[in-house]
Amino acid sequence: MGKIAIPTGDGANIIVIATTDDNNNNNDDDGVVDENNHLVVVDDNNNNGDENGNNNEGGASAESASSSATTDKKCCGALRFEGNVEAQGYSLITFARGGIIMSNIFLSTALIKLASDSAGCLESETECNAQVYGFRPTSLITMIAVVSGVLSAFLLPIIGAIVDYTPHRRTVGAFSALFITVVQGVQIWLTDATWFPMAILQAINGFMYMVQVLAVYAYLPGIGRRVGPAKMTWYSAVFTMCQFASQAAYLIVNIGFQFGFKLKDVAAAQVSQGFCVAWLFLTFVPGWMKMPSVPALHPRPSGKSLARIGFGQNWKTVVGIHRYYKSGLRWFFLCVVFAEAGANAFTVVAVTFMVEVLGMTGTQVGIIFLVTLLSTIPGSKLGQLIARKTNPITSWKINLIVFSAVTVAGSFILTGPERQSICYVFGGAWGVLLGWFYPLENVIFTMSVPRGQEAELSGFYTYCRSILTWLPPLVFTVMNESGLHMKWGMLSLVIFLVIGLVLLQLMAPWEDVLEAAKVNKMKEVVFTSSKPSSDSAGKD
Repeated sequence: MGKIAIPTGDGANIIVIATTDDNNNNNDDDGVVDENNHLVVVDDNNNNGDENGNNNEGGASAESASSSATTDKKCCGALRFEGNVEAQGYSLITFARGGIIMSNIFLSTALIKLASDSAGCLESETECNAQVYGFRPTSLITMIAVVSGVLSAFLLPIIGAIVDYTPHRRTVGAFSALFITVVQGVQIWLTDATWFPMAILQAINGFMYMVQVLAVYAYLPGIGRRVGPAKMTWYSAVFTMCQFASQAAYLIVNIGFQFGFKLKDVAAAQVSQGFCVAWLFLTFVPGWMKMPSVPALHPRPSGKSLARIGFGQNWKTVVGIHRYYKSGLRWFFLCVVFAEAGANAFTVVAVTFMVEVLGMTGTQVGIIFLVTLLSTIPGSKLGQLIARKTNPITSWKINLIVFSAVTVAGSFILTGPERQSICYVFGGAWGVLLGWFYPLENVIFTMSVPRGQEAELSGFYTYCRSILTWLPPLVFTVMNESGLHMKWGMLSLVIFLVIGLVLLQLMAPWEDVLEAAKVNKMKEVVFTSSKPSSDSAGKD
C-alpha cells in the first residue's frame, strides 16, 4: 500500500491510495484504475450518482505521478492545475472550508462565556447550576451540534437528490456558500445581548456547511475522469494540503492577532468572524465562479418527490448491502455510523470541556487545536505503517482501542485549571489518533466497495458518517443537565467508539473483504430505475 492523505479536519478527507495488492485485478468495471493495478480514489465522500472515472490505459503509477508532478510544478504553480479551471475552483473552496472550521473554535468559546455570564455563572466561585433559556450554559455548544446533526440526518438525502436528479448542483453549492458567508458576517455583532440568536444561526450554519461539502464533492469524479488517475493523484494531494494549510494558517494568524492585541474571548471571536468573512470572499466567490453547471445525472422518475427519491435510494443501498455483502460492507458501515459519531463529537465536546473544566481561554483552545492539527501528520503515517504490518482493519481496531484508552485517561487526568499544561500533551495524542482514524476508515471503504459501485456507495458512505452525529452531543447534554461532572460526558464518547470496535470485530477477514469486492452484485438493486445521463460538465 502506498500513500494515505492526512485528514482535513471536517471528517471529509480526500484520500490518495496506491495499492499493489494482487487480489485487486484490473477489470472492465468503472473506476479509476491504471494499468499498473494502482487504485486512485478521487473522492471518498461524494454523492454524485454514477459519475465514475474510467480506466487509464497509459497511466503511470500513483507513486511516480506524485514525484513527476513535484518536478514539473513548483510551489504556487501547482495550484494552477495546468489550467484546469474546475480543479482551481475546487481548491479555492477547500481553502474556504478550512477557515470556517477553525473560526468555530473561537466562536464556540465566546458563546460559552456569554451564556455563562448571562446565567450569572462567571461570578460564582463554586459549581454553577444556573440555567439560561432553560438549559445550562455549558450545554450550549453540544445543543448546537445536536440541532445541526438532526437537520443533516433528515435533510441531506433530499439535498443529495437535488444534486443528482436536477441540474442545480452549482446553485446548491453557491447558495450554501452565500448563506454561510452572510451568517459569519452577522456573527461579528456577537454580544451579551445577541449571543442566543447567534447560537441559533450557528446551528443552521452547521447544516449548511454539510450541504456545501456535499455539493462540491459531487464535482470530484468528473475531474478525475477528465484528467486521468495519474494527475488526479497529484490533484488530490494538493486539495488535501490546501485545506490543511488553510486551517493551520487561519489558526496561526488569529492566535497571533489575539496575543498581539491581548483580546478577550468575545473580542477575539468578533475579530475571527470578520477575518473569516474576508477569507470567504477571497475563496468562495472565485471558487464557485470557476465551477461549471452540470446537467442532471439521472432522469427524475415521474410522480416521485425528491424526498422520496433521496431516502428511497438509501433504502435500496441498505437492501443491496444486506443481501450481498453482509459479512463485510454491512458491518463496516454499521461501524462507521457509531465510530464516526464518537470521533466527530470529540471536537465539539472538547471545546466545552477545555473552557469549563480547565478554564482555558479561546486563545489557549486555539493553540491546543493547532497542536492537534499538526499531530495528524505523524498519526497518518503511524496508521499507514501499522496497516502495512498487519492490514487496514486490524490497524483501525488498534486505533479505536487506543483512542478509547486515551480519552478515558484524559477524562480522569484533566480535572482542573492546574492541569492545563498536560492538556497540550493530550492534544498531541488526540491529533495522532484522529490522523490515524480517518485515513484508515477511508482505506477500508475504498478497498471493500464493489468495483463499479464506487460513486453510488460514496453517497451512502457520506450519509452513514453524518446520520448519528447528533447522538453523542445529545448524551453529553443530558448528562450535563443532570448535574454529572463533565468527565462522565467525555467518557460517554468512548461508548460509541467501543460499539464501533465491536461491529468492526464482526467484519470478515481482510482477504475475504477484498475477494468479495471483485464482484459487483448490487447493480440490479441500486439505481435500477434510472440510468445516469452522459455527464459532462456544462458551461455557464
